[in-house]
Amino acid sequence: MPAPTRSRPIAVDGHSFEAAAAQTEERITAVQAHIIAVLQDGPRTDDAIRVAYEQRVQRHGAPPASPSSLRTRRADLCRRGIVAATSLRGESAYHRPATVWALTSAAREAAPLW
Repeated sequence: MPAPTRSRPIAVDGHSFEAAAAQTEERITAVQAHIIAVLQDGPRTDDAIRVAYEQRVQRHGAPPASPSSLRTRRADLCRRGIVAATSLRGESAYHRPATVWALTSAAREAAPLW
């Protein structure tokens, strides 16, 4: 008798262990680099980051990433002091208030090093 197969990934509290295991350090770094490139053009909401990122997938070969992955990578950049929330008022695709994100001044100064 063949071993049973799962039709859905293992998830605990909404966290997919299979998806997390698929994220290599190289892929995360590439996604973050493209998010930084998007924010070099100016502050954006997560929705605007997603739209610009999708254009980079088509035009610049950025690795495909889900909206959730983009938010997670942006949050990683925030924890590292590369990206920060601004005081600008943003609006989501659903016309709700949204945080506007920007590169920190330290990140803008270091940009030529990337």
